[in-house]
Amino acid sequence: MTRTNTNSEYSSTRRSSSSLSTIIPSTSNESKDVITQNELTIQKLLLELQDDLKQTKDHYNISRDAWLSIQQQITSTSPNENTNLQSSKTNLTQALTNVQNEMNIYRTALEKIAQVRQLQIEIANVSKNHNDTNRSHTTRRGLADLLSHMAYALKIWYGNEHNSSSKNNTPLPPLCGAIPAASNHVCHINDRIAGFVESDDGDENWILAEVANIYATKTKYDIVDIDAEPGKGRYYNISKRHIIPLPQWRACPLTCPQALFPPRTIVLALYPQTSCFYKGVVESTPRVGKDCYSIIFEDSSYNSGYSPEFDVPQMFVIAYKDVKK
Repeated sequence: MTRTNTNSEYSSTRRSSSSLSTIIPSTSNESKDVITQNELTIQKLLLELQDDLKQTKDHYNISRDAWLSIQQQITSTSPNENTNLQSSKTNLTQALTNVQNEMNIYRTALEKIAQVRQLQIEIANVSKNHNDTNRSHTTRRGLADLLSHMAYALKIWYGNEHNSSSKNNTPLPPLCGAIPAASNHVCHINDRIAGFVESDDGDENWILAEVANIYATKTKYDIVDIDAEPGKGRYYNISKRHIIPLPQWRACPLTCPQALFPPRTIVLALYPQTSCFYKGVVESTPRVGKDCYSIIFEDSSYNSGYSPEFDVPQMFVIAYKDVKK
């Protein structure tokens, strides 16, 4: 079938920030206040990032000089091998400390970049929600841009966040890239998920949605279509087995390749320009953290039965699940 947005009867506006209650202003002044505050915070973070960049260069130069000194000591001959060995050990310890300091600054910078991206998403949400008070819907392009911001605001998991001395053997957390949620996972309010729902015309689809309410049993949820108009969102009441939590981290392909879906894997992926997940096949995987998967979708409108390749961010590629079985 040709891919179109199956939620076209609803508005294209999307509520997607993790803190919805703070970004749905009731007046124009509140919208401007949120935007102004976020822009000021972004400027502050960007200035801090400039300082971080200078520090990383300084630490890199120190680390480089230390390693060059160690290499020279190793290649040089000394009449006192014990003294030379002790000096090498001391320099090596200092060099490792310098590298660790450099890594810590990189981590701090990455956290600030993630904050900037999240603030940009909130600004986009405020602008879209304010504009929707004067028009019935936003454009497909607007929704696509917002989803793109969401995907690239997702933090990258490098594999040693909680144990700096580990060497790629830190257990990967659930919802890191292709790693599924734990069996006892409970979603939280505003979590972004794929939900299997039936529309008014009887079609069943996996849609991009957010958790709006959790029942006491924690086995049923109310979810709201992410492609719905603010204040008029389409709510669905569905069971836990009809929900797939989306990744909470992007996996770094260089350090956590095991957290990526390998080529030829059947997956559910968000079809471009829609808010629906469809069955597809991984053609190629990301090479670096910012890269997307290359996905071909099952589509009978093409002679081959598959669409051309589309780039889909890690956040919107999840394990295939057939709920009808």
